[in-house]
Amino acid sequence: MADAAVEFLLDNLQQLLIYHAHLIRDARHQVEKMENDLRLFKAFLRDSTKKRRKDESLRELVRQIRDVVYEAEDIIDTFVTQAADSESTSYFSQAFNRPAELDGIVKHMEKVSAMVKEIYGDKTRIDFASLNIGDGWPDEESELPMTKKENVVGFEDEAENLIGYLTEETQQLDVISIIGMPGLGKTTLAGKIFSDPVIEYEFPNRIWVCVSQEFTAKDIFLAILREFTRLDEDMYHKSDQELARLVASYLESVKFLIVMDDVWTAWDWEKLEIALPKSNKMGKVLITSRHVEVGLYANKNRVPHRLRFMTQEESWLLLQLEVFGKPRCPPELEVLGKLIVNQCGGLPLPIVVIGGILVKKFSASHDMAARRNAWTKVSNSVSTYLNEDPQRRMEKIIALSYDKLPYHLKACFLYLGIFPEDFEIPVSELILMWIAEGFIERKSGVTLEEIAENYLEDLVNRNLVSVNKRRLDGRIKTCHIHDMMRDFCKK
Repeated sequence: MADAAVEFLLDNLQQLLIYHAHLIRDARHQVEKMENDLRLFKAFLRDSTKKRRKDESLRELVRQIRDVVYEAEDIIDTFVTQAADSESTSYFSQAFNRPAELDGIVKHMEKVSAMVKEIYGDKTRIDFASLNIGDGWPDEESELPMTKKENVVGFEDEAENLIGYLTEETQQLDVISIIGMPGLGKTTLAGKIFSDPVIEYEFPNRIWVCVSQEFTAKDIFLAILREFTRLDEDMYHKSDQELARLVASYLESVKFLIVMDDVWTAWDWEKLEIALPKSNKMGKVLITSRHVEVGLYANKNRVPHRLRFMTQEESWLLLQLEVFGKPRCPPELEVLGKLIVNQCGGLPLPIVVIGGILVKKFSASHDMAARRNAWTKVSNSVSTYLNEDPQRRMEKIIALSYDKLPYHLKACFLYLGIFPEDFEIPVSELILMWIAEGFIERKSGVTLEEIAENYLEDLVNRNLVSVNKRRLDGRIKTCHIHDMMRDFCKK
């Protein structure tokens, strides 16, 4: 648990320092101190995982790390949540300028850090290597954060081809592009490749950055630099060109893979490629884009990889996993289910969205005739979109799912359109915004925050919202919506 808590808070602080540096300028020193201590905690917890089984003092230290990190996370979340009530920079600065609470937690963390250094920095007191603990011990302290598992179906052939491109030798930096319409599964395929064991083994340095339509080169460069070094005050004041040269200096002699997800235009690529050392033949860049001209411009020597549509078998498997959690459908619903996926035209996103409708229809009644009737209505609705082009068909399927939402969920869902593209939405902020807008219905004996969390879980279960991270108690910490969903909400 302590390991996961440290990871959560460290990621939060890094996000603040990179993407909201101007908002916390009055508290930068304290935040950077906390980040340094968290890095020490992370290293200590990693190296002492099994060794602390036989040392009570180490176990007590782990408990203190866990407690101080929980306390720090609550304080940081409170500051950010209160600041979310205003869009003014001055309000953010004011919210983070509360020395009593922030300085207090920094000093508390420093005390625990000193204890870690006393043990971790003195190998004569405890030699981690000499503690012979068998591998059979359960590792309850290193529980990983909970996340919603995405059903990744098909594209094994596509992944195999792209992994082949990424592992082949070239004479200079190689850029591979995955091209396809929104909702076809480009990001899912790139993620599948990024976490493939072959790729993990082949590339010691793997970096994922979301570009999107509203990116800035500076944010992308800082995100890459964060993987190699601690970002200091000076870096935030550097120009794009200076940061690009710094990125190139780190990348020029290492074997790396960078995934640049959702690059919109050739001009966007031109702004980013200045940081990529073309002479490094060990470097690979994987781009996803909706537009083939981006792939052609990024690498004139390699044909862009056009992502195919899903097969009927892949589509049917995906729908079963979304609705039933396993590839097993009641015989009475199989014909209807296969008809529905055929109407989706091999597009993963509509299948996932319809899966969110059908799972509600399936669980709402135990009567098979009622279930079949509900599925028939969904099939009849989707069949009216068959003459539409694929993107328009997707938009109408999202609209169909939206129309079936209860009134209170419609407002909450549409509100998500205010967030930037590919933005990881902090749930604590989102809930306060929903409450402030009056979207949350009061119920006796339940807090508005608890009701709002239930609303969000309902949207997740309907596959309209995706979970990025969960807290240690299982509650959603951050979330996001697909670009197509965001476009629908904005319209």
